[in-house]
Amino acid sequence: MAKMFRTLIAILAGTFVYALVSLTFGRDGIVADGQLFEQKRALSARAEEIQRITNSLELEYAALKKDPDVIAAFARKIGYVAQGEKLLKINGLVSSEVENFDTGAVLKITEPFYIPEWFCKFTGFLVFFVVYSYLYLEDIKQKVVALRSLRHRHSKDSSSAVRS
Repeated sequence: MAKMFRTLIAILAGTFVYALVSLTFGRDGIVADGQLFEQKRALSARAEEIQRITNSLELEYAALKKDPDVIAAFARKIGYVAQGEKLLKINGLVSSEVENFDTGAVLKITEPFYIPEWFCKFTGFLVFFVVYSYLYLEDIKQKVVALRSLRHRHSKDSSSAVRS
């Protein structure tokens, strides 16, 4: 009965540690899930920024195709003049800014850090063997103590028998 209890406790401890390590640091664990969520958030923010730039460019494109006043304003920005207008260049002044759409650096998806499954299983087996060994040594210790007390009682009985 003691051997079965010892084995059962060791299996329970090993399984618990395996599950704990796997659920926390494993491939689908809490840590890896948090890293993936952070990447998803960054990608979503980048996609929203690119969508905003796309919408702005589409509006500008539609206006440049159809609105003569926008076409004239854009032509003036890049140095063209209409008939009857005079071009006046002033040195030292910054020219009007042409909006440069920068979508930023490329975001690369990185593999999240996790502990491999074999390591989680190895940890569970290691805990099993440590707990089993500890309980086995405790059983041996109890048997040695019982044997010593039995010998001690036996030697007392022998010495009292010799005295009488």
